[in-house]
Amino acid sequence: MKILKKALAFFIITLLIVSNSDAQQDQTFSQFMFVRSLYNPGNTGTNNAICATGIMKQQWVGLEGAPTVFGVVVESPVKFLKGGLGASIISDKAGSFNTTTLKLNYSYHKKIGELLFAAGLGLGFANKKIDFSYFNQSDDPLLTSTEEESGMIFDIDAGAVLQKEEKWLVGVSSQHLNQGSMEIAGGRSKLARTFYLTGEYILGFRRMPKLHFKPTMLLGYTLNSPLLINAGVIGDYNNVFWGGVMYKHQEGIALMAGVNIKNIKVGYAYDINTNALKNGGSHEIRLGYCFKFEIEKPKRSYKNTRFL
Repeated sequence: MKILKKALAFFIITLLIVSNSDAQQDQTFSQFMFVRSLYNPGNTGTNNAICATGIMKQQWVGLEGAPTVFGVVVESPVKFLKGGLGASIISDKAGSFNTTTLKLNYSYHKKIGELLFAAGLGLGFANKKIDFSYFNQSDDPLLTSTEEESGMIFDIDAGAVLQKEEKWLVGVSSQHLNQGSMEIAGGRSKLARTFYLTGEYILGFRRMPKLHFKPTMLLGYTLNSPLLINAGVIGDYNNVFWGGVMYKHQEGIALMAGVNIKNIKVGYAYDINTNALKNGGSHEIRLGYCFKFEIEKPKRSYKNTRFL
């Protein structure tokens, strides 16, 4: 029975991911507001600091083969390039399927009065792999393959952001703009083009200047897939302690909290699933480090020949 279940799961997942891959959406993090450049290259380097962030999500705890997503983002403003540079790597594993994406981002920054406009481009490669040994059963000759199939896909992202520092932000972007594809497992796997709309507004209080509330959202659209809606609010005290709640359409509710200790930023999110699975939920952990690096110009000194 266990072998039969694994075999059935294999063919169902293969059918959904390979044969109908045009409708597949990328996994999104509940703490997306802290890793915006993963969804919009225009955000690269807009924090005015050198930042490195690692984030990991274990989805649907208790379900065998459930997705695990891990990402690392490094970005920095670069003045002589009039923008920002960044790099990211994401590993998305679900059962026997594993997709690893490596991207390099550049964002052009332009000040328009009190506003900052940024437009960015992301170029990279996605490696898709199917590990047939995941279904290997020594007592079943039909499920004894230890082979792997993999391939590389060239990938392009693009996006733009308009923001007023410490007030509001809005961004539009597209991932997998070129919809790269490859042959794998007897079918064709394609990176489906996805469009994102992000927004955030910071609410402050005169009588409580250390307290801020930040309504935030991430909307996503992929052809032949349900509309992605993540909307919630983050409460922040003195830029040190924060907590929030996020509504995730057709998925559930995420509860989040974190702390910023000087340059170190830590966050945790727990997703309460309201879909048909209704299992142990999902855990998400984030760890980041940001610092500013400024080179002071040497002071010029002049000597008066009258005093030599």
